[in-house]
Amino acid sequence: MATTSKSTMKDCYVGCLTQQIEEFELLKSMYPNQGEIVCSDKDIIKDIREFLDNKTEYIPSHLDFKLNLFIDGLKLEVFINLPSSYPKEEPDIYVRCNKMNRQNESSLNSELMNYIKENHIGEVCLYTAISWLQENVDKFSIITQESPADTNNVSNETKNEFVRFWIYSHHIYNKRKREEIVKKARELKLTGFSLPGKPGIICIEGHHDDCKEWWKDIKSMTWKKIMIRKTEIFEPCEERSYRKFSNFEELCLKNPVHNKHSNMSELSKLMNDLGLNQVFNELFGLCNDE
Repeated sequence: MATTSKSTMKDCYVGCLTQQIEEFELLKSMYPNQGEIVCSDKDIIKDIREFLDNKTEYIPSHLDFKLNLFIDGLKLEVFINLPSSYPKEEPDIYVRCNKMNRQNESSLNSELMNYIKENHIGEVCLYTAISWLQENVDKFSIITQESPADTNNVSNETKNEFVRFWIYSHHIYNKRKREEIVKKARELKLTGFSLPGKPGIICIEGHHDDCKEWWKDIKSMTWKKIMIRKTEIFEPCEERSYRKFSNFEELCLKNPVHNKHSNMSELSKLMNDLGLNQVFNELFGLCNDE
């Protein structure tokens, strides 16, 4: 029975990955120039082919690549992450354009995600998603200079509070999103960690206004589900004793069974070592004493 189930699961992955390779090759034929399509892992196509040819039982990592598009004088960076079960599962697509402000970029990504959800569930959709971008990108106004954020109304007392945000996401796969999470945190001198996978978990700590600025930028990206589950607030004088991290890092805790799932057992051990296990258990219910 277990063998049959394992065989059925592999057949499912084979079917999905075969469609991914075919669609990827189609895109390569449409965008053949160097630098138009860039894979995050240069060996990923070879790994997928070896799996499809029964040369390995190991399910490959996600097909994660960037497509550089030029539309009406705009340069769009389209970051695409395909789960192993795509096209049965929706792709993770995120678009950046350095000539759009944050609000319009977020609107563009939201409308693109809605288009995919409404029209292409269960079928390959990258070509149609790109076509949608080509047809609709001009609806989003171009900003030559972004207005500065209005941060002057935040009281000094609130700005100086030391806070810790615990954030839960349905998943964190996309390479660009992962890079932005870390980059923005380091720019604002925040500390903590990001754990990619499913679910995705982020702990970020620092001064209140800096954490709020980071959250505003990260939340504006297109997510299936992301939320602050808990906020811890400390007096400014307590920062030294309550800060748990010296920098901000992306954790690499691989799940030995499911490569796209987060390794909660290892994260539980880390939190226990830091004295954060009580809050961690309260938030996510992911640890037990069996």
